[in-house]
Amino acid sequence: MALLLSPGCTKKQEARGPGRIVTLDTDVVGLSGLSRDEHGAFWAVGEGADAVLRIDPDTFGVTRYPVVGAPEGADLEALTWVEGVRFVLGTETQEKGRTRDVILDGRLDGGRFKVAPVGHLEYTRWRLTARDNHGIEGICHVDGLMILATELAEEQRGRRWAPVGMFDPKIQTWTAHRVALSSDTGKLSALDCRVRNGVVEALAVERHYEVSRLIRFSVPRGPEGQWIEPTVVADLSKLLTPVPNFEGLAWLEDGSAVLVNDNQYRGATHEPSRLYFIPSSALR
Repeated sequence: MALLLSPGCTKKQEARGPGRIVTLDTDVVGLSGLSRDEHGAFWAVGEGADAVLRIDPDTFGVTRYPVVGAPEGADLEALTWVEGVRFVLGTETQEKGRTRDVILDGRLDGGRFKVAPVGHLEYTRWRLTARDNHGIEGICHVDGLMILATELAEEQRGRRWAPVGMFDPKIQTWTAHRVALSSDTGKLSALDCRVRNGVVEALAVERHYEVSRLIRFSVPRGPEGQWIEPTVVADLSKLLTPVPNFEGLAWLEDGSAVLVNDNQYRGATHEPSRLYFIPSSALR
C-alpha cells in the first residue's frame, strides 16, 4: 500500500555535493545572479528587485543593500561586478512577446544599491521575442566587454540554440551569436567568463527541472552570427542531491565554480539560499 504524505510531512533531503555547501543567513529569497568583486566577496541579487547581497568571502556573513530605482514590473535576474562600487544587471518581465529587456547600471551609494537603465538587449537581433518570465539570465564583464546570456531558446538546423550577445562599450557595438544547448529542454540560467590567451571563455548553467549542467564555450569577438558548440563539463544532476535550481554562477581563478540556488518557486520558498562550491576536479 502506498503511503501518502502531506507537503508538511515530506522529509527534506540533506544537501550533498562534491564540495563545500554553505547555507546563507538571509531572508532575501529567489537569489539570481552571482558575481565576485576585487576583494573576493560574492554578490547576489534577489530577483524580486528588492535587495542585493554582499557575501563575505571568509565568514559568509551577509550584508543586505535595498535596491532603489528598479523599473516597475522588472525582475532582476543577472548581475556582474564591473569595478569599485559599480555593477551591471540584467532583467526580465512578465510581458509576453517582448522584443527587448532593460540593462541596468548598479552602484552602491551608502547603504543603498541604486540602479538606473543604461540600455536594452534587443531580441530582434536574433529575430526572437521573449516569453513571460524569460529574459536576461546571465551577464559577465571581462576585458572591457559585456557578455549576456538569455533564457530564450529556438530550434534551427535540427538543434536547440540559445542567444548570446556581446557588447563592447568602447565602440558601442553589439555582436549576436547562438550557442547550442546540450539537452532537449534545458535553457541558460547563469553565466561567468574569463579571458585566456586573448579568447573569451564562458561557463554557463543549462537547466530545466531534471536537467542541470555546466557547459563551457568560447565567445567570438566577431564576425557576428556564429553558431557556437559548447562542451558539457559537469552533469550537476549526478553530483548534487537534491538538484537545486541554479541561477547564479561565479567561475574562480583555480577553475572551480560557485553556484547559488534560486529557492523560490511559484511564490513558495522550498529550501534555504545556499552557495555550492564545485571543485575544478569535478569539471571535465
